[in-house]
Amino acid sequence: MLRFIIFSTLLIFKINSSIAQYQTVATEHYLLGVDVEGYEINLPFSKEKVEESWKEYADAFGKSEETQSHITYQTLFKEDVYSEDVLIYSQIKGNKEQSTIWTGIDPQGIPKDIYPKLQKEMEQFVYDFNIYMRRNQAQKKIDESEQAASYLSKEYESLKKDERKTQSSQERTNSRIQSYEEKLVEYRKDSTENAQKLETLSSEIDSLYVEIEKIKKVMETFRQKMDGIK
Repeated sequence: MLRFIIFSTLLIFKINSSIAQYQTVATEHYLLGVDVEGYEINLPFSKEKVEESWKEYADAFGKSEETQSHITYQTLFKEDVYSEDVLIYSQIKGNKEQSTIWTGIDPQGIPKDIYPKLQKEMEQFVYDFNIYMRRNQAQKKIDESEQAASYLSKEYESLKKDERKTQSSQERTNSRIQSYEEKLVEYRKDSTENAQKLETLSSEIDSLYVEIEKIKKVMETFRQKMDGIK
């Protein structure tokens, strides 16, 4: 049970740590002869986990291809801002502890007055991905905490039940002890009375034995006298 209490405490600490603020950083990647402006953000998750989550998050982009170690999407992005397909690049780097995701929009073919708006939307999109991942992590920790709490609750109820059972058993035992003690007092009283009675009887028996012996002697005397009468 102590193991689960420690586990719950660690979960709370991890949740508090995981909601620290993360910021996007504007960077450029040179792709297919073009400087592509984009945004990157550091994430406290493994590269594998980020790749898995990004597939879910960017599912609306549709099919992807690989271009110069980047994932490429030909897709609509924020149709209310620009209703034509754009070329979106993304790249995920990292290890088992932390990762960085970068995402940018190829500027070619996009009106100059529209591109900054799309970039602003992309920055928010990248930042929201960070929120998406951290919220999922927090929810997972909450689910794990609920499981731990449920386990502890069951353990608590089990212990309370055992406590009630033990308390009832203790009360019955104490009641029996009291009953036995009362009987023991009664038995001791009976034993004392019997001992006194035995002592009296023993004295009476001894006295009676003496009298019987006297009578026997008298009878023997009379027998001898009878034998002498001829």
